Amino acid sequence: MRSIRSFANDDRHVMMKHSTIYPSPEELEAVQNMVSTVECALKQVSDWMDETSKSSRMEGNVEDKEETADGRSSKEQGGRILCGVMRIGLVAKGLLIKDDMDLELVLMCKEKPTETLLSLVKDNLPVQIQKLTEEKYHIEHHPSEAAIVIRSTTGLPLTLKVTLTSPLIRDEPEKKDGVDNTPVKEPPDLLSRQKCLEALASLRHAKWFQARANGLKSCVIVLRILRDLCNRAPTWAPLKGWPLELLCEKAIGTCNRPLGAGEALRRVLECLASGILLPGGPGVHDPCEREPTDALSSVTVPQREAITHSAQHALRLSAFGQIYKVLEMDPLPSNKSFQKYSWSGADKEGAGSSALKRPFEDGLGDEKDPSKKMKRNLRKILDSKAIDLMNALMRLNQIRPGLQYKLLSQSGPVHAPVFTMSV
Repeated sequence: MRSIRSFANDDRHVMMKHSTIYPSPEELEAVQNMVSTVECALKQVSDWMDETSKSSRMEGNVEDKEETADGRSSKEQGGRILCGVMRIGLVAKGLLIKDDMDLELVLMCKEKPTETLLSLVKDNLPVQIQKLTEEKYHIEHHPSEAAIVIRSTTGLPLTLKVTLTSPLIRDEPEKKDGVDNTPVKEPPDLLSRQKCLEALASLRHAKWFQARANGLKSCVIVLRILRDLCNRAPTWAPLKGWPLELLCEKAIGTCNRPLGAGEALRRVLECLASGILLPGGPGVHDPCEREPTDALSSVTVPQREAITHSAQHALRLSAFGQIYKVLEMDPLPSNKSFQKYSWSGADKEGAGSSALKRPFEDGLGDEKDPSKKMKRNLRKILDSKAIDLMNALMRLNQIRPGLQYKLLSQSGPVHAPVFTMSV
C-alpha cells in the first residue's frame, strides 16, 4: 500500500483539474438567480391557483354543499393544488461543472398532474416572473416530458426543467393490489406516468445524496472529475448520473479514514478495475427503491467490459505517476522540498541558482599551510553533512517518485553505507 505522502502529487493534479472544470462565480450566481426566481414564481402561481379555485367554489356554493355530502369530495377540497417545489439533479447535489449545467426542479401536485394543469402553470408562470425580475425567459411546455422548460435569453444561456409529479402516482400499484379495488375515474389527459415516476426517483436520489455523500471528504470533487471524464470519453458515458454517484459514495465511504482527492479517485478506479461491473459481479444496489434493483441494469455487457478495461488502464497510469494522462492535462512541475541539491546528471550540468557552487580549489603551495588545510577539511565536513540531510530513501523518492521501496540489505562501512533496495 502506498504511503499517504506519496499521493500528494495526485492531489495536486486532481485539484488543478477540478479548478479548470468548476463553474466560475459569475456562472454560479446566474444559476442561483435563475433557480431562485423560478422557485418564487412557482410559489406565486400556486397562490394564484388557490385563490382562483377558492373564488370558483364560492360562486358555486350550493353545488359544493351537495358534494360535501360525499365524504371523499370534502377531503379533496382541502390542501393546495401545488404542494411545493424542490431542487433535484445537479443543482441539489452541487455537481455542476462547466458546459454541463442541467438545472432541474420538481413541482409536487396534490392530484395526479394533467396536461390542463401543465398548460395552466405554463401560462401564468411568465406573469409571475415579470413581477420578480427584469430578466427575460423563454418558456415552453412539453406534455410528453411532463415538464416545463425555461430558457434564459439574456446573459449566460441556461436551461431549467420543471417536472410535474405527485406522490399518488407511486402509490397507485399498491392501491390496485389492495382488497378494495373500487375503480376511480381519472382525467383523460394525465401526464406520462413514467416521467412522473422518474421525477419522484430523482427527488429520492437528491435526498439520499445530501444525507450520505455530501459529508464525505473529496466525494463531490471526485464526482465532478469523473463527470468530466464521462463527457470526454464515450466509454464512460453509461456510468454518468446516479450509478456513478452510488459507486463513488460506496468506494469512498467504506474507507476507515478521510481521503484526499487523489487517493479517493484512485480508490474509485480500483473498485471499477476489480470487475464489480462484470457479469456475475455484485452490481450496484439502488438504496432508493423498495424492491432490490441494480442501478446498472441499463448498461450492456460490452459497455461494462469496456468501462472495466478503461479503469484498469487508468489505474496503471496513476500507479506510475501519470495521472495527468487520465485527467487529460499537462503534467505539473514537481514540488520538491530539497531543490538545492540536485541528484540528476542533467541538473548537475545545468547552470542556475539551484546548482551547487564550484568547490574551492587550493593551489599546490597550500598543502604546507596548516590553516588553509584545516579550512579545506572543515568545508568537506560541512558539505558531507549537508548531503547527509537527504538519506538514501529520500534520494530514491526524488529520482523516481510514486513508488514504494523496501530495504533488502546494507553493506559497506558505517560512514559510507551501501543499500540494496527493492520496488
